[in-house]
Amino acid sequence: MKLGVLKKLGRTLFRILAGSLTIVTILLILLAMIGQIVRDITVEWAVLMYIPLLPLGLWAILWDLLWLSRRPSHFRYHLTLLGIGLTLWGSLTMIGMGGAETDSEPTTKVTILHWNVYWGGKKGGWKPEIIPEIVQRQPDITILNETPSKSRLQFLLKKIGGTAIMYEETRRNPLAICSSWPLQFERYVKIINARAMTVIVTVHGQPLRVLAIDSKRNMSDKLVVLSRPLLPKWRTPMLSSIIKTINAYHAQRKPIDIIAGDFNAISRSRGFDEFATVGGGYHLAAKFSFDWRGTWKSYLPLYDVDHVWVHKHFQGLKAELFTNRSSDHRGQWLQFQLP
Repeated sequence: MKLGVLKKLGRTLFRILAGSLTIVTILLILLAMIGQIVRDITVEWAVLMYIPLLPLGLWAILWDLLWLSRRPSHFRYHLTLLGIGLTLWGSLTMIGMGGAETDSEPTTKVTILHWNVYWGGKKGGWKPEIIPEIVQRQPDITILNETPSKSRLQFLLKKIGGTAIMYEETRRNPLAICSSWPLQFERYVKIINARAMTVIVTVHGQPLRVLAIDSKRNMSDKLVVLSRPLLPKWRTPMLSSIIKTINAYHAQRKPIDIIAGDFNAISRSRGFDEFATVGGGYHLAAKFSFDWRGTWKSYLPLYDVDHVWVHKHFQGLKAELFTNRSSDHRGQWLQFQLP
């Protein structure tokens, strides 16, 4: 008798647990959809935007299939349909659509590599895999975040046969631009919550102005519990500051050709909307790949926080993203044609 009661109690508790998990899943789906529509209008809303659609959609499908036979007939397949919709939404917004054709005859091509190399992948130096990963792609311009010291950076420069301009010559430098083509430091740029500089790289006789960005800390101090911040940093002020910089250069007839760096902001952020038109407009390079565009973390890249934006007067864009476990960020390589 007691055994039967325990079994009945166990089944009841299991049904409650399964029902609760279903409710939580549906709630997360609704919050994720709201986050994608409203986006980061405030730092609080930004949290919802970071709920990853693809894994949530796959989980909804799996959970529905596991317990399909235990549900009333009028509730069957509903969660699966929601999961399929969420999976498609998450995939289509995070996978590139391939390269862009050029309208003119083939001209000189320029290649760029951007990568957050995570201080060389280890304290004090480069992991052996990082330098060959860069060298094999033979970029004309290499833009790096979180590089090690100047002496360690020389190991890369010897391989590519070029020079580098660093944001600061410290043990852990936030930014560096390397090239075998002539480099000219222009100036440090004041950007809210970020380090930035402009550098002129003269490739095949044509000067290209690069604005390199390194966003500061990830978390906001707006909500702290037990000394730990819980909200992501609101990136709208930083992105608005970048837009003002682009406009200022454009007004001086000194257009910025390439904007690249670790923004710590996903491409769905509202602040990126104006990048399509400001200063003549920019393309998000990763969208010209056939790859998953997430760059962080490298072993499960749910978020695209590293970006390269290329001015729209360049044609023939194509891009690739690559993973090397020596860094916690994925890198990206892109190619375009000079006008």
